[in-house]
Amino acid sequence: FTFVVSPARAADMSPPPPILQAPPLPVVELGPNWHLRGDFTYRMFSVPGASGPEDAAALGVGVGYQFNNWLRGDVTLDYQFGSRFGAGDNPDVAGMKLWSSALFFNGYVDIGTWYGVTPYVGAGIGAAYNHTDPGAQWNFAYALMAGAAYHLSPNLSVDFGYRFADLGNGISLSNAPIEVYSHEFRVGFRYKLD
Repeated sequence: FTFVVSPARAADMSPPPPILQAPPLPVVELGPNWHLRGDFTYRMFSVPGASGPEDAAALGVGVGYQFNNWLRGDVTLDYQFGSRFGAGDNPDVAGMKLWSSALFFNGYVDIGTWYGVTPYVGAGIGAAYNHTDPGAQWNFAYALMAGAAYHLSPNLSVDFGYRFADLGNGISLSNAPIEVYSHEFRVGFRYKLD
């Protein structure tokens, strides 16, 4: 038997398959439109049928985004220290203590900037956690705001504002609901990320 072996030629070989490369992952940057905020709040309560509770302090943190030169939004979380109703109040609340913390999704309209000062108006919706001696509950909450920010540097602003908040209901000593409103004076800082 005779075998004829012909030499292999390069043209007879198929080319290697192309090496596929995954597209590069998108780079997510946190600036420059993102900002962090921290606030100190002096809160005065308004409870129908009661003269209290006492004024209280709250601390807040948040993260926000600047959509354009006049529209921005943020998410804020406030923790309020306890506040006691007066002993002479309605027997349903007399001597009771109230804590009310809130999570808000806020939108603001910056009206313009003059000499480094930017006035604004805003509104927010969210939830408030009202805790009293008899119990605690989550509530729908909303807020209306106005204020002004002063630009200390291109990245840092100090914010002075007023906020009215409807914090929903709390539970009285007789387990009846009580409405909780607050008038708040806020001082905070906003730091723009790069």
